[in-house]
Amino acid sequence: MTPDTTWKVRQKIAFRFSFLFLGISTIVPWHLIIYFAKSIFVKNRDYDFAHIYTFLSKPLYWLDKYIFHTGYDPKIHLALPGDNRYGVVFYLALFVVTIIGTIAWSILDKNRSDYHKLSYWFNVYLRYVLAMVLFGYGMDKLIPIQMAYPSVVDLLTPLGEQNKFSVLWNFMGISPGFQMFTGTCEILGSLLLLSRRTTLAGYLLLLIVLINVVAFNFFYNVPVKLFSSLLLVYLLYLISPFFYLLTQIFFYKRSVLFTDHYYGFEANRKRYALLLIMIIFPFCVFLFTTIGDVRRYNKDLVNAKREKLYEVVSFISKDTLPPLITDTIRWKRLLFAYTNSVVVCNMKDEKIWYTCDEDSVHKTFTLRDDGDTSAKFVFHYVYPTKDQLNLTGRWKGNDVTILMKSMPIDSMALKKEKIVLIQD
Repeated sequence: MTPDTTWKVRQKIAFRFSFLFLGISTIVPWHLIIYFAKSIFVKNRDYDFAHIYTFLSKPLYWLDKYIFHTGYDPKIHLALPGDNRYGVVFYLALFVVTIIGTIAWSILDKNRSDYHKLSYWFNVYLRYVLAMVLFGYGMDKLIPIQMAYPSVVDLLTPLGEQNKFSVLWNFMGISPGFQMFTGTCEILGSLLLLSRRTTLAGYLLLLIVLINVVAFNFFYNVPVKLFSSLLLVYLLYLISPFFYLLTQIFFYKRSVLFTDHYYGFEANRKRYALLLIMIIFPFCVFLFTTIGDVRRYNKDLVNAKREKLYEVVSFISKDTLPPLITDTIRWKRLLFAYTNSVVVCNMKDEKIWYTCDEDSVHKTFTLRDDGDTSAKFVFHYVYPTKDQLNLTGRWKGNDVTILMKSMPIDSMALKKEKIVLIQD
């Protein structure tokens, strides 16, 4: 079924602008789709986004220097369209290019009466992009890895010392069930977008989801505000043809008729080929994303078991140092993070991060400060008992012997708390 209405001039201009701006901007979510799906082929999910956008650094710098004046400098700022100067200039430049392109398109194609067919296929493309991105985010939550359970370092960091981003991530991470629920909503919404019959249901569900996501990102200062807002703009564009009908339903309680305009191919070969592509491609993306997330989840479980918490029992430097908060040498505790990092907590509970290399043959830990290459501390270790660790070495110019006792992380109240229905 195809419409036979002629578009007004303002409709054609609005479509041309939307087609160019939203279409070109999908380069950003496409790189995220690759990030989600590529982990099945590699051991980690490291993906150099910045390398892809580096070729735009010089032209964007010129535009910012003479037009936008945001202070973007390619020598010091990351070439990534995120919540940064590059991102602001990137989207401002895209806006300007879109305006120029819209004017040129309107002049060259001024006699066209409508863009029904192009609009239909563009909507299909846009909702498939949106579906694959949100499926990736949803699977990252259904298999709870996006917001991992707080590490031992996070658990021992006072709330007042955390920023809003950390508070949000830990708030989501301590309850995998809630995170899985939000992921299920994103996955369900993304799957609904893949069928013409269920697209409106998917739009409405994802509208609720994305409004919440964008609100979280803005009010908790999560550094994906521009990207999440872009996804919301995609969704608002897709749902905009239904605004009037939805208003009639929800505000005036009137019966409405939703018409479904469809464009396809008459030849069976082309029709089946298109159907195959529209099924197989997202299926492969979904499959690779899921397998990669399962692998990452299993790896995180292994790494989490490496976390250790040691309380210092005695700290000897020429003499046994009492646990005074004014002491600048003594440790209060030592934390082994689930990466190759350790955190030394001094008597004021200030946390100092070090990269830790273990030599199991010579029984040594080597602590390195990534910010200061001259800071290197080598400790010989022994385990007097199963729950004790003894270190000997030099620390800040002093020979030290440190005896520590292992504290079970699972003993923390937050770790032990279970969900109960009856509280009294």
